[in-house]
Amino acid sequence: MPDRAVLERAKRYIFCGRDYTRIDLRGYDLRGVNFTNCNFRGADLSGSDLTGALFICADLSRACLQGCDATGADFSGADLTGAYLRAVKFHQAQLWHTCLKGAICKQAEFFGADLTGADIARAEMLGARFDGVTADGLRNIDRAIFRWFLPPQGGKPVYDPFPGAVVLASSLTGNESFQENAGMYISDRGYRP
Repeated sequence: MPDRAVLERAKRYIFCGRDYTRIDLRGYDLRGVNFTNCNFRGADLSGSDLTGALFICADLSRACLQGCDATGADFSGADLTGAYLRAVKFHQAQLWHTCLKGAICKQAEFFGADLTGADIARAEMLGARFDGVTADGLRNIDRAIFRWFLPPQGGKPVYDPFPGAVVLASSLTGNESFQENAGMYISDRGYRP
């Protein structure tokens, strides 16, 4: 059995620059692991413990991190475009110049996080909490989605306000996740499993 020092060194160096495209790491303990410059495109890390992990300049585009604990993790320069980040705990995390374009960040907690220079264009932030964040140079705040508007007579929520609309500032399902594409399996465009 390797001693603790060897394991700690391995966590810091052995995983850097690797290709983990579409890997399934649901529920893994990845505390303190260094994933600098790794490719996690389309990977599923939901429910994993990412406390103190390093994702510096990593590609996590379209990855699923739902329900992860990323307390103290470093995502500086990472690409989280289109990532599913529902209910992720980014407490005290570094997100310097991180690309969160089009990410689903519903109910995410950014308590004490550093979002200096991050880009949140088209990110869905319903119910996200930003207590004590550093937001110097945070880009495209006006293009992020913090509210949905429901037609009073029913129908799909929309992003643009209109008279009589019911305003949603938080996700109705809270931290739980359900199929979000209500049109899935309706058309014959190859969406069926």
